[in-house]
Amino acid sequence: MIEKYFPFTHEQLAKIEQFYEIHVNAVLNVTAIKDREDFYRKHVLDSFLIFTERKRLLKSPVCDIGTGGGFPGIILAIMFPQVKFTLVDSIAKKCKFVEDAAKELGLDNVEVITSRAENIKDRKFATILSRGVAKTAEILKYTDKLAERKSVWVLYKGENAENELYSAKNIIIKKHLEWENVRYDEPIQRTYTVIHHTDDYSRLA
Repeated sequence: MIEKYFPFTHEQLAKIEQFYEIHVNAVLNVTAIKDREDFYRKHVLDSFLIFTERKRLLKSPVCDIGTGGGFPGIILAIMFPQVKFTLVDSIAKKCKFVEDAAKELGLDNVEVITSRAENIKDRKFATILSRGVAKTAEILKYTDKLAERKSVWVLYKGENAENELYSAKNIIIKKHLEWENVRYDEPIQRTYTVIHHTDDYSRLA
């Protein structure tokens, strides 16, 4: 079902299927979704859908905050091997699972850090991703030191995206940021909140 949305190579499709098998057979229960069709729709497609239309959004290096079971970081690393990904989670067991999976999949563009985002020092990222981790205001606060002047945040949100942005208005104004909600109702239901600095629109097309 994912082939219609991106020109996958046979190798990439094989790696995604292998990642599904890794999840199904994992001792650590990092996702409740084991059904193959649900896994591909709710995890795989959800991880990459916005980047099929907004091709400039994803710029290296990328930080995936709260990667959990490796979404969206591992999926995107398979699809974009030229992009460097840093997958961050505060739970050591999840990081070990993702690190082992990346090695098994042969992804040399992935590193994994066990830490809270606000505790990472001396690192800057062009793209910051967060899927189902915290509210928008909290993510902006926790990742402030990870952002460059031209960094872009892509936050995976639901129907409360507008309310979260309203709650984040003070930090958005203070940091001179602007935002756009990109909504999909088909083939998945997802709102991607894209946040960028007010003087840089170069990656939004």
